[in-house]
Amino acid sequence: MILKRLLIYSYQTKETLKEYIFNPFGLNVILGEKKEQGKETNGVGKTTMVESINFLLGGSCPDDFVGKPLLAEKDVLLILEVAADNQIIYLARLINQPEKGYILNGKSQSFDLRDWIDKEDIDFKKYINDVLLGLTPEEPSFSALREYIIRDEKEGFTNIGLVNRAAMNQAMYLAYLFNLPYDFEKEIAKLKKEQKENTQKLNLINSLKNEVSDLRLREKKLTKEIQELDNIIQKLNISKKFSKNAEEYQVYKSQYNELQNVLFELKHVRKQYQNNINDLQVKLEEIKLINDIEPFYNQLIGFFPDSVKQNQQAIFDFYDFTVESRGKYFTHKINELDYDIKQKQKQLDELSGKLQSYTKSLKNTDIIADLTQITNDKSAKYEELAQIRVKINMYQTKTDVTAEINRIKQDILKQIDIKLDIFKTYEASIKDVKELFNKLVLEVYDESGVLDIELNNDTGIKDTTGRIKMNCKIDDEKSHGRLHMKINMFDLTWFIDSLNKRDNLCFLIHDGSYSKPDRFAKYRLLTFVDKLLKEKSKGQYFITVNVDELEETAIAELYKNESVIARLMRTEDNKERFFGFRYTS
Repeated sequence: MILKRLLIYSYQTKETLKEYIFNPFGLNVILGEKKEQGKETNGVGKTTMVESINFLLGGSCPDDFVGKPLLAEKDVLLILEVAADNQIIYLARLINQPEKGYILNGKSQSFDLRDWIDKEDIDFKKYINDVLLGLTPEEPSFSALREYIIRDEKEGFTNIGLVNRAAMNQAMYLAYLFNLPYDFEKEIAKLKKEQKENTQKLNLINSLKNEVSDLRLREKKLTKEIQELDNIIQKLNISKKFSKNAEEYQVYKSQYNELQNVLFELKHVRKQYQNNINDLQVKLEEIKLINDIEPFYNQLIGFFPDSVKQNQQAIFDFYDFTVESRGKYFTHKINELDYDIKQKQKQLDELSGKLQSYTKSLKNTDIIADLTQITNDKSAKYEELAQIRVKINMYQTKTDVTAEINRIKQDILKQIDIKLDIFKTYEASIKDVKELFNKLVLEVYDESGVLDIELNNDTGIKDTTGRIKMNCKIDDEKSHGRLHMKINMFDLTWFIDSLNKRDNLCFLIHDGSYSKPDRFAKYRLLTFVDKLLKEKSKGQYFITVNVDELEETAIAELYKNESVIARLMRTEDNKERFFGFRYTS
C-alpha cells in the first residue's frame, strides 16, 4: 500500500484548505521551516500531520483535536488517498465525528459524504487491516503493529521495544516485521500454562504429605461415628445418644473450666506487669523533681562536694536504666501474654460453642427434635468427611499429576526441536538483516554495529521458550542522540529488508526522532536511505525535522531532490501551518 496524498477540507468554507502530495518512494520530509530569522519552528503542525495520517489509518483521534472550537467551527474533513492492488482508495474522517470512518473507491474524490461508505470505527479499522493491508486473522493486526510503523518521540525512542507493553507481544510483533516466525512462543506458552497449572496442583498435593496420615485416621473415626449415629437413628435409641452426649459434655465442661482458670491467671499477670510499668513511670516523674531543688543541691555540694554530687548522679542513672531496660522487659512480656491470651480465648470460644450444642441436645425432651439434632450432627460429620476425602483423593493423584507434567515437558522439548529446525531455515535471512544494520551504522558513523537475533530454546518453566530475542548495539549509545539514531536504524533495517518480501507495509514514519542526533550523522543516514529506496523504487520513509537541525547545504539538497513534502512555518496569517490556520490558543 502506498500513501499518495493528504487533503484538508472545510465544510464551513466549502474549500480545500491544504493538499500534501507524497513521494511514492524515497524520503518524505515534513519540515519545520523559518520564514524570518528568530522564528520558532516547533508548534507549526509537524506532529499534527503525522497524527492525522495515523488517525486516517485507524488510529485514535488525536487528543489535541478534542475540544478545539475553531476545528469544530470549520468542520474539518481529513482525506488520505492511498493506492493498493492497483486501485485508488480514499479514506476520510471528520474531526467533529471521530467515531466514524469513510471509504470511497475510485479515481476521483468527492466531498459529498453521501458518495462514501460510512463505517463505525471498529469496521473502519477492520477494512484497513483486512482489505487494504491484507492481514489475515493469524497475523498481528495493523492496530498492534501501528506503534512500530508510526513511531513518535514521546515514548517510541527509548528502546527498540515500547514501554509498558507485554514482552511476549513485543517480541512477536518485531519478529513479524523482520519476516521471521512470530508465533513460536505463543504456541509453546499454551503448554507452559498447562505445565504451571499442574505444577501448582502438585505443590498443593505435596503440602498434604505431612497431614495425610492424620486425615486417614480422622476419616476412619468419622466413618465410625456416622455409623453409630445411623444405628441410633435406626433403633431410635435416644437414651444412648443422651448418654454419649452427657459424657462428652462433661469432658468439654472440664476443659472449659480449666481453660477459664488459665485465662484468669494470665490476665492477672498481665495486669501486674502493666502496674510495674506504671510504677516505674511514676517514680521517674518523682525523681525528676530533684531538678526543682537544684539550688539546694548546689549549696550542699559546697559543703560535701564529692558524695552529694555522686549520689545525685547515681539516682538519675539508676532510674534511667530501670525505666529503659525494665520497661522494655515488661512491655515484651505483656506482648507475649496478649498473644497467649488471644489463643486461649479462641479455644475457649470453640469449647463454648460445643457446650451450647450439647446443652441444647440434653435439654431437648422431644423425640423429633432429638432426631433432628442427631441428623444435623451426622450432616456436619459427612461434610467434614467429604472435605477429608477430597484431600486424600487429591494426594492419591500425585503420580498422575507428575506423569502429566513430564508429558508436557516432553511436548515442549519436541516443540522447541521443531521450532529450532524451522528457525535454522532463516539463517540466510537473519545474516542479511544483520549485515544491513551494520551497513547503516558504517554509513552513518563509520563504525560497526551489532544486531543479535536468536531463538530462546531454554525450556525451564519460567523461561520465555520459543521467543525470538532481538538486541542491537552501537558505540556510545547511551548518548541520547545516538540512542534515537540506533532505533531509527533498527526500524530501517526491518523496513528496507521487508520491501523485497511484502507489498502491504511499504511505509515507515518517524516523528521527532531526528531532533537530537547530530546533524551530520542524521543527514548521512537520510541520504543513504533515500538512495536505497529509490534504487528499489519502493518504500516511503516519512520523517519530521526542523530546518535548524540540519546544515543549510543538507536542506538545499532535500529541496533539490524534492524530498520535502510539507513546509510548515509560523507566519502572520498562519496559512503555512499544517491546517492553514491556527487552532490552538
